[in-house]
Amino acid sequence: MTQNDPKTGIDPKTGVDHDAVIVGAGISGIYQLHRLRRLGLRVRLLEAGGGVGGTWYWNAYPGCRFDLESYSYGYFFSRELLDEWTWSEEYASQPETERYLNFVVDRLGLREDIQLDTRVKSMVFDDATGTWTTTTEDGTELRSTYVVTAVGILSAPIYPPFPGREDFRGEIHHTALWPHSEVDFTDKRVAVVGTGSSGVQIVQTVAPAVRSMTVFQRTPNWCTPLNNTKISPEKAEELRLRAAELHARLLASPGGTQYQARAERAVDVSPQERLAVFEELYEAPGMSMVHANFQDVTRSAEANALLNQFLADKIRQRVKDPETAERLIPKDHGFGQKRPPLEIDYYEAFNQDNVQLVATSEEPVERITETGIRTSRGHYEVDMIVLATGFEAVTGSFNRIDIRGAGGLPLREHWAGGPRTYLGIQTAGFPNLFMVGGPQSTTGNIPRYAEVQADWVTDCLDHQRQQGITRAEATAEAEDAWSDLAYSTIKGTLQESASGWAWGTNVPGRKRTFLLYAGGLPRYRSELDRVRDAAYEGIVFSR
Repeated sequence: MTQNDPKTGIDPKTGVDHDAVIVGAGISGIYQLHRLRRLGLRVRLLEAGGGVGGTWYWNAYPGCRFDLESYSYGYFFSRELLDEWTWSEEYASQPETERYLNFVVDRLGLREDIQLDTRVKSMVFDDATGTWTTTTEDGTELRSTYVVTAVGILSAPIYPPFPGREDFRGEIHHTALWPHSEVDFTDKRVAVVGTGSSGVQIVQTVAPAVRSMTVFQRTPNWCTPLNNTKISPEKAEELRLRAAELHARLLASPGGTQYQARAERAVDVSPQERLAVFEELYEAPGMSMVHANFQDVTRSAEANALLNQFLADKIRQRVKDPETAERLIPKDHGFGQKRPPLEIDYYEAFNQDNVQLVATSEEPVERITETGIRTSRGHYEVDMIVLATGFEAVTGSFNRIDIRGAGGLPLREHWAGGPRTYLGIQTAGFPNLFMVGGPQSTTGNIPRYAEVQADWVTDCLDHQRQQGITRAEATAEAEDAWSDLAYSTIKGTLQESASGWAWGTNVPGRKRTFLLYAGGLPRYRSELDRVRDAAYEGIVFSR
């Protein structure tokens, strides 16, 4: 797109050395790199980690795995990738997923354009040249016409506000920054802080190996069985043969999954029929309880309460101690108002004599000490602390980079009242900055909506190249309209008052972000298609 010096590769007028810089080598960034290279652009992908995979590189803790089917989460664009890779389980573990993403990078020859161990410090737009300067923590600068962020909505870990963490003399690990060397739990006294998805997975995996385990729970979640199985050779072959059909079904589903909600409403069927459906879904694999349930369980408070009662009874049946069971039953939200973790034998872990639950709502943590964790009721001596406290979700990964747009406007300032975007891809005042997998898009299977975003960005950049355009910026009016649309799809549903990481509210004091909820992925795709077909309305192009 630029006429660069053939020896240095640098545009003599603007100093540009790349057409585009991508930040983040997770599932979204890898796909975006492939698409832009196919356009013939000179692209550099920067990744803070020592390997590719994003979430699936950093979250190497024991028990980490998919909560959607492996084959629904991977790539569909390449026949070669589909033919040459076979998933071993319905819900693959972290090591297998990391191997898959390395396989993709090598099979597509992308590694030469990926720069690992490179954390981005700042991205600054230059009004005079219409270019971005991306600066890494070691001071290296890359000048590009475009920047594409693929930093993920779950990549910036947060730590609990307990004083004394630096005083602890034992091992302390965060699940989102897990060592790539083996962590030995054998015969150790372990504290696990947090009971979201990572906490659930690590508790059920590690509990059999430890001398003792103390689980510190702020609020419980509604957990349902994963019901994982191996993938037979016959099914693997069927998945290859019907990959195009599966891909179309995923893109047509509101959550980007292979499930469809039932046409019936929970409040309209008999108690016997309702119970039979709930039992069937409880024994079904993966996210069946979320995505294949009665259509009103996420919209009607009455229907939601019926499901909550069913799940609460299941917890009481599985956990022997009645007091512990009650502490594991959520009281602050209904099923589906936070993303429910999937579990294997999480509840049974609390039946072990060496596992205890501390509800910090009743027994607040006061500090971490040299030898353990002190609460308002006592001191727990431990050898290891596992922080399963999640992420500064949605905007955290953006806030950790100093991003400045036209006129030096900081993105943090522009988003002070909550993230504002157009299409979940651009934001006003930040020309030539595109976001893949960012805020205000939609919900569900992240790779599926990030795929359609990356395709849209690729088409938009190709349009600019064909038209001789060098600058693209969303208007403030388009941004306002998109924010209003995102909110309108939540209004009147139980999600309107929902909280949790998916809404960006897991960090105290932060304002909520809204996703395109009603209609989900198909509606989101139709909006992207409409804007593209209307010659990218809402975006100002200039040469």
